[in-house]
Amino acid sequence: MTGAGRAAVVALAAAAALAAAAARPATAQPAPGGDYDPGSRTWNGLSTLARLADGVGLDVLVVSSLEWSDLDDTDILLLLYPQQVVDPGKVAAFVNAGGHVVIADDFGASADAMQRLGLLRAEVGVAQARRYHQDRTWAPIADVVARHPITAGVDEVVCNHPSVLTQVHGADTLVGFSGGDAVVVAGTRGTGRYVVVSDPSIFINRMMQFDGNLTLTVNLLRWLDRGGRADRLVLLVGDVPMYGEPRPFIDDAGASSFDRKIHDMNHWLGQWNDWLLQGAAMKAIGIVLAVLLIAAMVVALPFWRRHQADGRWLRLERPPRKDDLERAVAAADAGSDNFAVAATVLRDLATLALARVTGRPDPLFTVAEPELVALVAAARGRAAGDAVARVYRRLRALPSRTQAAAPWSGAHLSRREFDRLHDDVMDLHRALAASAPSAVWAPGPDAAPPQKA
Repeated sequence: MTGAGRAAVVALAAAAALAAAAARPATAQPAPGGDYDPGSRTWNGLSTLARLADGVGLDVLVVSSLEWSDLDDTDILLLLYPQQVVDPGKVAAFVNAGGHVVIADDFGASADAMQRLGLLRAEVGVAQARRYHQDRTWAPIADVVARHPITAGVDEVVCNHPSVLTQVHGADTLVGFSGGDAVVVAGTRGTGRYVVVSDPSIFINRMMQFDGNLTLTVNLLRWLDRGGRADRLVLLVGDVPMYGEPRPFIDDAGASSFDRKIHDMNHWLGQWNDWLLQGAAMKAIGIVLAVLLIAAMVVALPFWRRHQADGRWLRLERPPRKDDLERAVAAADAGSDNFAVAATVLRDLATLALARVTGRPDPLFTVAEPELVALVAAARGRAAGDAVARVYRRLRALPSRTQAAAPWSGAHLSRREFDRLHDDVMDLHRALAASAPSAVWAPGPDAAPPQKA
């Protein structure tokens, strides 16, 4: 190959490399040994945080670009000192849909996202704390101000050049300074949870040497792990681009396992919906569907007739009513314990007797109880009025005879309740001095239907 040819090849390779680099999202992997490097064991690294996450069952995934739609109910998102603007609308939508997120940032680009969550971050020279670690003003000690699962077993948190949250709305202040400024807050929004920490350096290796900082971190991860269902800590550090939109539904703490399986299936189908078939694949699927359709037609529409088509299958076959004599006897023989239909017969007899005494049509449903008792007592004596009072509400509570006898009716009255009602209605008939049968027949295990004269 000539010198000019080699030069051309080198130039083309360089151009291709530049194009590929431009097409990739900007990398955000922390520099080895630099601030917030998860693999670093130096004082400013995050190796202790990574080991803690592994201890509670979380795999740490450091991303060089974040696609919001990739986050699901198995993820906890940790935004640690982001240097690209965090879209407040997407953070709010993520949490509302059931996402769990930690925003740990003092001087980064998440102020707008914090404000969307009801928090106002401020940079201070010296935090107004009651105490400072070794009297160093850049290491103020924050106190626990509220009991919460995140602060269980924590008395104090040592900070390192922190910013503060001067206003907190819609969240709980958990850790803060004596002047009222907050350092750690937690809240719920929609079906999701969020934690905001105004000093991300409490997560570095050197600060994890303080017992309060270490315990707080463990509690925080456990509060966000959805009872052990989360298995990944998605870590975004520094200059990392964010793309896309959060899923419209991620999780609901009150959902059952079946609801979650349905959601997962819907998400899987949605992913397949984005798959574009090629022509050959579409033809193959069309052929398979056509074969299945023809097979279904052969099974459902046979080419021979075993019986003459007379439209019999269109007839509406109504089941017999429950007050049908033969069906009532059969039910009694089978040991049925439902006497709702028989009770409605009692109610109809009592209604006729009361109508004759009071002169009112359908008195059980047109006359109030006190008035009906007074009318009967005036016409037949106090004993008759007392008998009405004993049965009035029970008779009114019964369904109509048509409703009780309907095949689909759910009305039910036990034999014991029916016997009590039967005795009280018979007492009412005797008190009214009305002609009433000595007994009202109702189907029972040992009963037989009345004989025709």
